[in-house]
Amino acid sequence: MSALGSLYGLLIVKDRGYDWQWLGFPLLDSGIQIARTKDTHQLLLRKLYPLHAMEVSAYTTMDNNMVLQLTIFTSCDNDVEAQLAVNHDIERTITLTCTDSNELRYLSTEHTLEQANIEINGRSIKIDFTPWNIAELKKDQFKQLHPAYFERLGESPEFQWSRD
Repeated sequence: MSALGSLYGLLIVKDRGYDWQWLGFPLLDSGIQIARTKDTHQLLLRKLYPLHAMEVSAYTTMDNNMVLQLTIFTSCDNDVEAQLAVNHDIERTITLTCTDSNELRYLSTEHTLEQANIEINGRSIKIDFTPWNIAELKKDQFKQLHPAYFERLGESPEFQWSRD
């Protein structure tokens, strides 16, 4: 029951001002959530790992690379080192930055996201991006970057590009 309570707490407290929607059925499916930023209309995906007090987010850069963001919700005074392997790359040491004394955060730019393994404080977490529908992020960005093309096809993009 504490896992459900932790999930509820993460969902309510850590919504970061976005209107998160479930991609499937929560707790039965992948647990992936989707939202769009209000200012730039950027599409975001995330998954919460309540047993690890962790949020994993993915979104695109302007040049269509992927950003992997790891956030661990814990009190902290200093940065923390961890081991991370993304996709089929070798494991590397990363630094999670202590922000506001209540969370550790790490950002990484990748060409694609298939899987990730993170080891922190002796605990290992495996992340499978297969159910995340990463292709939808890139498709959405392409539509925003090329609205004239889609208008010629008779499709009007739902959102206009508004990132600098």
